Amino acid sequence: MTLPLQPDPEVAAVVLAAGESRRMGRPKLLLPWGGKSLLRRAAEAALGACRRVVVVVGPQADRMRSELTSLPVLVVTNPDYAEGIAASLRRGLQEVTDAPAALVVLADQPAVTAEHLCSLIQVYRKSGAPLAAASYGDAVGAPAVFARRLFPELLALRGDVGAKRVVEEHRQEAALVPVPEAAVDVDTPEDWEHLQGPAAGTAGG
Repeated sequence: MTLPLQPDPEVAAVVLAAGESRRMGRPKLLLPWGGKSLLRRAAEAALGACRRVVVVVGPQADRMRSELTSLPVLVVTNPDYAEGIAASLRRGLQEVTDAPAALVVLADQPAVTAEHLCSLIQVYRKSGAPLAAASYGDAVGAPAVFARRLFPELLALRGDVGAKRVVEEHRQEAALVPVPEAAVDVDTPEDWEHLQGPAAGTAGG
């Protein structure tokens, strides 16, 4: 029997959804998968793990906001989205600086579920490490939970450099959680076609 998810009351989620989708050629986060847009799937997964969720949008901000209607999330716009992912990360963290920890979620990882995010938070809490991050193959990165003491390092990032940089710099002290699903992202039309495999119609949350 699957136990019901218990959203964490203290860890705040920051969902990064302000990419320009240049390689895709259209707003990728509005594409449907499993009956929902990638954006809504990411927001709902974050809500399954955290009571407090901030979603950072950029281009197509109005369409993005309407896609999240009825969800109890704070949607903020990153006017500097052209700088790269670091600007979106800073914008989101600015809304949760009072939180003991932040869960950074990438909206273009559709196979990452609320269960994965809850597992990360659980490992973070039990380990006592300053961060818990997903591992997939030889890579580490988002989704990842960061203690507040690491916020300054995240806020210092610039350009198209994301939270993965901080994970790599603290890899020796990080609690790593195998999440092979985090390797699945959607950046190109080819990625999208690959995602439309047998799971496309039955993808779960």
